[in-house]
Amino acid sequence: MKKLRISTKLNLHNCPEDKFSKCIKQGLILLKNAGFDAADFSTDMLVDIEGDWTPYIEKTKKASVETEMKIEICHLPFSWTICTRPEEIPSFNKKMYKGIDAAALLGVDYAVLHPNTTTLPMTEFDRKVQYKSVTEHLAPFVEYASKLNVKLAVENMRLVHSHIPVHRYCQDPDELCEVADALGIGVCWDFGHANTCSIKQSEALSYIGSRLKVLHVNDNNGIGDDHVAPFCGTIDWKDAMKGLFDIGFDGLFNYEIEIAKLPEAVKDAYARYLVACAHEMMTY
Repeated sequence: MKKLRISTKLNLHNCPEDKFSKCIKQGLILLKNAGFDAADFSTDMLVDIEGDWTPYIEKTKKASVETEMKIEICHLPFSWTICTRPEEIPSFNKKMYKGIDAAALLGVDYAVLHPNTTTLPMTEFDRKVQYKSVTEHLAPFVEYASKLNVKLAVENMRLVHSHIPVHRYCQDPDELCEVADALGIGVCWDFGHANTCSIKQSEALSYIGSRLKVLHVNDNNGIGDDHVAPFCGTIDWKDAMKGLFDIGFDGLFNYEIEIAKLPEAVKDAYARYLVACAHEMMTY
């Protein structure tokens, strides 16, 4: 398989405001030294800052230039509760617009957004209703991003398991693609999310095809969204990489791994392990 450039989240969500610039730069240096080519930035680090937050964008861009590590992807805000608490939608929407502003100022290649869906019993699931809800909620953000020349990709969702049959809209590639096509945006494929839905990765990627713009590479046990490193869960990575190869994917091999609880002393070694995993998978 063609060697892909490797990226990962900065994983600095709890970076104190008074040390923001130092944290960002240290994170980028760690990634560069480990062998990463680019970084994925979470706009959640900015949208909750009170007052003028644009200086933090300038500090981030400066750190990116100084370390020669480009921030090429970003995550837009996500909420677990707006589906069940509609009163939270107005405040969440403000964060989304702010996140898109941040993406534009950072000059990222793609910003990832999430469909506002939740796991429902099959007796309550109505695909048409879910499609209407998702597209109507996301359409204003797509229009706003277009004006700022920010390209978007919508992400597949994970299933929350239950003792009764359940489904979550946009867990399946056909649902995800109908949203992407309706809005005229790309697709972000999260391998871990797909694994919780028992989806065969290569078949899903074949369906998505050229719509695929962003990857979230992580593993899990098929039940929880664990965000662990490849080979630490149950994903068949040979099948997954075959899917990428078959559609000619040439974007970033982008990790979404949870490292918040790792001691500082082992983060560098873990980052190098992730790079080694990426190189191993690219031989498949």
